[in-house]
Amino acid sequence: MKHRGALILLVAVLCLFTMPYFMPFSCSGIAAEPIIIGVPTSLYTPFGREGLRAVRLAVEEINKKGGVLVGKQRRPFKVVVADTRGGEPGTPVHDALMAYEKLITKEKPHAIVIGAFRSEVLIASMDLVAKYRIPQLGTIAQTPKFQAKFKKNPAKYKYLFRVTTDALVPATYIAHTLDILKKDYNLNNVYFIYQDTLWAKAFAGLMKKHCAKTGWKEISFDAYAAGASDFSPALTKAKENGAQVIAMVWDVPLGAGIFVKQYVAMKVPALLIGFIPPMGSPMAVQSVGPEVEYSITVEFPVGASLPLKKLTRTVEFLSKFKKKYGSLPEAPAVNSSAYDAVYILKDAIERAGSLDPDKLVAALEKTDYKGVSGRIRFNENHIAIFGEKDPNETGVSVVFQWQKDKNGKLRRVPVYPSFLAEGKIILPPWMKK
Repeated sequence: MKHRGALILLVAVLCLFTMPYFMPFSCSGIAAEPIIIGVPTSLYTPFGREGLRAVRLAVEEINKKGGVLVGKQRRPFKVVVADTRGGEPGTPVHDALMAYEKLITKEKPHAIVIGAFRSEVLIASMDLVAKYRIPQLGTIAQTPKFQAKFKKNPAKYKYLFRVTTDALVPATYIAHTLDILKKDYNLNNVYFIYQDTLWAKAFAGLMKKHCAKTGWKEISFDAYAAGASDFSPALTKAKENGAQVIAMVWDVPLGAGIFVKQYVAMKVPALLIGFIPPMGSPMAVQSVGPEVEYSITVEFPVGASLPLKKLTRTVEFLSKFKKKYGSLPEAPAVNSSAYDAVYILKDAIERAGSLDPDKLVAALEKTDYKGVSGRIRFNENHIAIFGEKDPNETGVSVVFQWQKDKNGKLRRVPVYPSFLAEGKIILPPWMKK
């Protein structure tokens, strides 16, 4: 009995001193209060669904390793979700905001990740997030209007951060890929089609300006409503006016899928480049068909769905994702941002030693995290810094083309930037002179 008492005392002492560092639960067996991560986003879109999966994967990993150290106590993450339906064509911004606010008031999250899908919802929700003083790490919505609004009142909007790219980053990558097409392949006729939303207009607008400066002939610059279901007029215009390149920017799954089918059916002899998710998805060959060959897409940031031989973190993340969910992410964008955001939040909480929103914001502003998408640091407008040269210095993206390997199998080949490239652009047979 004496030895038993000594043993119990020893266990109690060990528990007291090791609990804060190794255990997510108290020695009394009572679970530590969780840290609530709110995810208000559109689950209609693969970006929202796959981003949520990436968040759950990161949370599972962190909790298995003991959770998050807040001061001297380890606490687990807990994810709560609200489908804002903001990515569904026709959903009013107000409806998405109502779902956003309901999650905040009901679940009382300590932080938000992913956030709005549609840029219009992001801009409207900034005041909501500021009102409730909840640190938010946004990982989908891409409009540059975010930083424009932030600049007007940094003190008010300090709780908002963008962990992913904005539309100007992938647009720059595509613009520089167009430079290659012009210089090395003598292409010079381009037709722009874009979704009439804030982020797509910014993306297409940068490409348009770049092409005007670099000597491209612009056939047309046409916007279509996000709910559009017929692109045959645009494709006819491209065909009749001799477009060599169709630069398209679109993210609504239904419209993008219809466009791709019509492009294939109408046999438009132009190279597709830009951001068209069905043609960038790892499942494109099955869902679209072999006609995806030669199409060029930007993935932003790296690690969203394409494992890159030259960036081992993308391979590691996507291998874990595939093991857990059975396939690579469908969406060729922002999934790695969602995964990184959870680890950035964990790091900031532990450095702050608190869940106080103002202390957490101060810690987030000092973020210097090497993640799947590259090195993530925030500028004065709380935007993650992205470049085109070195993932050890900034976040990075990648441009790839569907090409056949030596066995005739279609695969996505990185072609830009050069430090990530595994091959060069190949023109379709009908474009070769």
